[in-house]
Amino acid sequence: MAAEVVRVRPPELLEHTFGTDLLRWELAATGGGTRLTLRHTVLDRDLLPQAAAGWHICLDVAERLLEGRPIPPIRGAAAVDFGWPELNDRYARELDVPNTGLPGHLKDGNRTS
Repeated sequence: MAAEVVRVRPPELLEHTFGTDLLRWELAATGGGTRLTLRHTVLDRDLLPQAAAGWHICLDVAERLLEGRPIPPIRGAAAVDFGWPELNDRYARELDVPNTGLPGHLKDGNRTS
């Protein structure tokens, strides 16, 4: 997927495109460490549940890594097997947007990583 760095302010800010979306990563010092704030601006509102489910899984992986219990990256068919469809359903309900189901590359048995 095409990406372009839009703005950088080391060490606290990185903004970049991700296809038609915009991701903004911000780091801020806290009393006990560092807070990461990620803003993902999605061009197509109907894709919000898919993006939220994907980030949910990414953050689960990051949490395990930070706890010293690393697991491999989860993407493609592995995400489906890790509970992505249920997360997508839940976020569609919570965000009150249509559930568009599996991304195109995972539909109709074409479950490639």
